[in-house]
Amino acid sequence: MALLEISVTPVGTGQTSMSKFVTDAIRLAEKEGFHYHISPTSTIFEGNVDELFELARDIHTSALKNGSDRVITNIRIEDREDKPLNIDGQINEVKSGLG
Repeated sequence: MALLEISVTPVGTGQTSMSKFVTDAIRLAEKEGFHYHISPTSTIFEGNVDELFELARDIHTSALKNGSDRVITNIRIEDREDKPLNIDGQINEVKSGLG
């Protein structure tokens, strides 16, 4: 399993709020059954790498179709083969290190 961190910046929407685009992205992911974690500046999804690339494309094009004249999308993918990787495991590992 891999992790995809995505941040979409819609430009030319006539407003400063981006929450509509985030909720659109979450709805797309939920429809496909992705597990996710929302942060103030990005959203992280876990899944198969090929499916995550498709999700990133769908989120990007959704922003263009839903009111943005221009979209800047940044993605980061973490994938590993030496041990299982998931959102909750990553968060719990850091929390346990903090005590």
